[in-house]
Amino acid sequence: MNRAGLEMIEAESLDQVQGRCMYPLVSEEYREAFKSLTTDVFKGKSGTLEFKIIGLKGRPLWLYTHAVPLRNERGDVILELATTINITDRKLAEERLRESENFTRNILDTVDEGFIVINKDFRILTANKAYCSQAGLPCNKVIGRHCYEISHKTNRPCYEDGEECAVRQVFTSGEPYAVLHKHLDQDRHILYVETKAFPIKDTSGNVTSVIETINNTTEKYLLEEERLKTQKLEAIGTLAGGIAHDFNNLLMGVFGYISMAKAKTNDPEEAISMLEHAEKALKMSVNLTHQLLTFSKGGTPVKNIIALHSVINNSVKFALSGSRTKFKIDMDKGLLSVEADEGQINQVIQNIVLNADQAMPQGGVVMLTAKNIEMPGYSNILPLAVGRYVEIAIQDSGIGIPEELMPKIFDPYFTTKQKGSGLGLATSFSIVKNHGGMINVKSEPGKGSTFYIYLPAIEAEQREEIRPALARILRKGKILLMDDEEIVRMVNTKMIKDLGHEVETAEHGEEAIEKYRKAQDSGEPFDIVILDLTVRGGMGGQDTIEELLRLDSSVKAIVSSGYSEDTALSDFKACGFKAYLTKPYDQNMLKDMLNALL
Repeated sequence: MNRAGLEMIEAESLDQVQGRCMYPLVSEEYREAFKSLTTDVFKGKSGTLEFKIIGLKGRPLWLYTHAVPLRNERGDVILELATTINITDRKLAEERLRESENFTRNILDTVDEGFIVINKDFRILTANKAYCSQAGLPCNKVIGRHCYEISHKTNRPCYEDGEECAVRQVFTSGEPYAVLHKHLDQDRHILYVETKAFPIKDTSGNVTSVIETINNTTEKYLLEEERLKTQKLEAIGTLAGGIAHDFNNLLMGVFGYISMAKAKTNDPEEAISMLEHAEKALKMSVNLTHQLLTFSKGGTPVKNIIALHSVINNSVKFALSGSRTKFKIDMDKGLLSVEADEGQINQVIQNIVLNADQAMPQGGVVMLTAKNIEMPGYSNILPLAVGRYVEIAIQDSGIGIPEELMPKIFDPYFTTKQKGSGLGLATSFSIVKNHGGMINVKSEPGKGSTFYIYLPAIEAEQREEIRPALARILRKGKILLMDDEEIVRMVNTKMIKDLGHEVETAEHGEEAIEKYRKAQDSGEPFDIVILDLTVRGGMGGQDTIEELLRLDSSVKAIVSSGYSEDTALSDFKACGFKAYLTKPYDQNMLKDMLNALL
């Protein structure tokens, strides 16, 4: 044994070990392997072995030996020659690494959040028990496979199917990334999982692999869905109760005044006065239904290009007439126009200014500013598309809005005021949303509130809606009325006849088309057609006008509706109509419309 060998086994000199057996120094668990190596060498075979010994000074040591046979002139094996190196440091490092890996593995396996490491080929390098449990597979059938095979049950990367891939994003950007995914579990049930990906980089800063955590948020997601359903039901309950309350009050006025009018038949002036009061109550109910429609699918605005200077001035003056509250208005001179329903924008500004007025019961000043702004794109604060907008800010110095009430202020029929229906802000929110804009609010209790209205701006000349001038000598016309409600046909027939016109009615579009064709063939065509937009169980106004235009390209048709989720009212001319009437309408409105078209 040379000097290096003596140092390996902690011997002082060759005399200390020469002639002694090596076998007792070998640790018990390696003695059989050591004996087999020696036996094989004396059979003429070379071999290698990693083994553990206890040095002469009692220290555990790891050795790696390569043994070959030495033969005599006859070829007989007479000695074993072994070259050996000390691998103790390496084995101790491996042991420490193994202990560290086991420690890390034990930690990861106790975590109930899925954890995987993925390489650039999207193959899973390692996975903890939670992830394997989510996948419904043993870990040995997970490691080495593509992550999309296991998580998404597909044979190609999830981003190729349009899903956002956090792992791919991290390999591209080198920065952590998180997304929400919808997966299928082993029973094909939907799982909602939040995935967060983090880069593992080499010394050059290149991403070599990605750590991804997968957190099953299905229960949280379903609980949130249930919470939202409950909130919606509560809002619907509040809305239904508010509508019932308001309509019952209005109907009380209608029934009461009509009953008194019937009792005053011997006093015509008193009876007419009672009927006028009943009519006022009905007009209030019409205003209520219009407000309800503005945050339903039927509140589609009838848009024209309008300049906001006069709209804002008139709205503020009207809302604060008779109030002790003052106002100041500051608008950009080059304020852009907007394409909007002027009446609805009036309503928005009036509602918010009235709220500001009521927030300052002792009086104060409402500050109103309007300016052009440029939006670079969506943000958490202002989720608006890229483009130019007009920002209208309405500020008061009133009582402010408590933080806990901020999420509810746009709910229909939610109000903290003793007076008011709670429809004002809900209506305003829906109107602005239907115009492609939004409302934002900043408020601090005791320091007032500021409402910001954002409307998409356009650079265009103002376009006035020009109605046909009334003829000086009005002629009598032949009118075709189509409506599926019998009471509407009855009252309209009476109003049209009282105006001196001839009238025929149809219950649905098919009947209207047939009557129009017969009138044409007889040489006495209809002058005007009034078409109800929505017909239950039959052809409605939009389909009917298409057929009538095929029969007569010059047909004069009025579209009529009290509700619509279509564009036929907001863009009536593009649909082939000459004008529109919003239900309910009275005889004067009907007279003006017929006269204009005749």
